[in-house]
Amino acid sequence: MTSRSISAIIATVGRPELLRRCLDSLSKQTVRVAEVVVVHCGDDAETLAVTNDACWNEMDVRYFHYPERNCAQQRNFAIEHAKHDNLLLIDDDVEVDPLWVEELFKPIWADSQVGATMGNLVNQSIATPTFLWRVYRRVIYGPVKGFEPGRLIGAALPNGFPTNAQSPLPCEWIGAGDSAVRREAFESVGGFADFFTGSSPGEDLDLGYRLSRKWKVYYVPSARCIHHQSPSGRETSDQHQYLSMRSRFGILTITMGKKRYVALAHIGLWAFVQCLSEMASLRRGVLRPDLPRAWSGRLRGFLSCVTATDLHG
Repeated sequence: MTSRSISAIIATVGRPELLRRCLDSLSKQTVRVAEVVVVHCGDDAETLAVTNDACWNEMDVRYFHYPERNCAQQRNFAIEHAKHDNLLLIDDDVEVDPLWVEELFKPIWADSQVGATMGNLVNQSIATPTFLWRVYRRVIYGPVKGFEPGRLIGAALPNGFPTNAQSPLPCEWIGAGDSAVRREAFESVGGFADFFTGSSPGEDLDLGYRLSRKWKVYYVPSARCIHHQSPSGRETSDQHQYLSMRSRFGILTITMGKKRYVALAHIGLWAFVQCLSEMASLRRGVLRPDLPRAWSGRLRGFLSCVTATDLHG
């Protein structure tokens, strides 16, 4: 019988209070997590202290420092050092329900063709698309495929799932903050792609898409968790948007094999609709002082894709 020992993977920039809450929730699972591999790219000493706390004696919490702030590569590094073949991908600011691990691994352990599962972020479900995004989906994929749950459409934009879903649903993307992956599946697609830099926005969408081409991938609504999203990200809003544009371009050209001009059209249209949506939110009184910087970063990212010969750096 295949081992059911579990390794949890956490890439952190250094948020010790949130990490402690995450580890505490992992320690209370109905299915035991054997080890947690924490890969830290920050400079604080508190993160190491949290991992060394004696209260985790039921879990083997192992700490590594990583020299680069790159989520995708931190996770690859952690998985290389993980001891077990049942892998949990979880963000340091996620708190999970006691049944989370059990529910995520049920489909994987029941069917050898299931490569990955994704949990339910109950406080951050993907909202019903606004008018602008409904138009976008119809233009890109039509009235049926454009709204199909779990599909990755257009500029690597993920469709959400029905809020009343009760059983697992097939999908072609995962969230690296709340997913389970079979090591065999992870290795069969080469792990997280190496063209992501910085905070690696979209690295989980890319991995999920590649997994879904070889394996069954499911969204599991009963695997519930909460995302305590930290206001302190890995970079400024303009840099994040710059990286997001480049990531989308990479997913479209490298992973999906689309022509360069097609990918540019997709990310350009996505950025245009995103800006329109943000301007509409301003009219509704939603203040976003970071928007000028975000728009600047988005434009800079698009122009870099027009001229880029290499997405690294």
